[in-house]
Amino acid sequence: MTTVSKKTGIWTNATGMAYNGKSFDKQGNQTGAGMYLNRTVLKKYKYNKAQRINVAIHELGHGMGLGHNTAKSVSVMGPTNRKYTIRNCDVRGVKKAYSTPAKTRATLASSAKPELEVDHIKDYSNGITGIQNIKRTASVIVEGEIIKSVSHHKAPKNYYTTQTMRIDHHFKGKTGKTVTFTQGGTKNMAVAESEILPKNEEIVVMLAKNVNGNYYVINDGQGMFVDTHKNNGHELFEHVSDHNIYTEDMLH
Repeated sequence: MTTVSKKTGIWTNATGMAYNGKSFDKQGNQTGAGMYLNRTVLKKYKYNKAQRINVAIHELGHGMGLGHNTAKSVSVMGPTNRKYTIRNCDVRGVKKAYSTPAKTRATLASSAKPELEVDHIKDYSNGITGIQNIKRTASVIVEGEIIKSVSHHKAPKNYYTTQTMRIDHHFKGKTGKTVTFTQGGTKNMAVAESEILPKNEEIVVMLAKNVNGNYYVINDGQGMFVDTHKNNGHELFEHVSDHNIYTEDMLH
């Protein structure tokens, strides 16, 4: 585990991340992962020493193959956790994942996928309540079509994609006829609970600006909604992070 001081790309508003699939054995199982803490965000939001240790333990949990517990859980693996250290539920989770040779192999094989777990300063996973909160946070909410997609990789582990979209509707804020923004991950490096938006994808995105004045999707998959189909005259959008379906009017 190491630390970085970053404020752009995938690191915008990220407290830390775990990079799974760093090294493998001959069977394709993970033998090593990379964990990073972002000093810039931890300092900005005044994390004390104990809270930074909790974030570090959280990233180690991801490196061992653990996902997030529910948003309200008393757990070191809760999303955006800074308050709690290891609890009994966390210990049970590790024991379950590694309880037998077969489960151990399955956990290590799953963790070997090239994937980033990015932990943000805030979490918007709470259904429609989360949607309402992210709408308030966003400075721009737009609907349109991806027309250009460029992947980037800058060390350490700053995998992100620059997207340009042609705008059909402004629901909040003003931009030109097109807008360029970043999202975490590339076609070769996935971000958990997100996906790379392909060219010609019809989407609604909720955007904010980083310190350099560049737009980014808030919390990656939590700020992205993909057009699926119409039902009874309503345009339906799939929330990328949890695959729930929302009507267009619920997103603006």
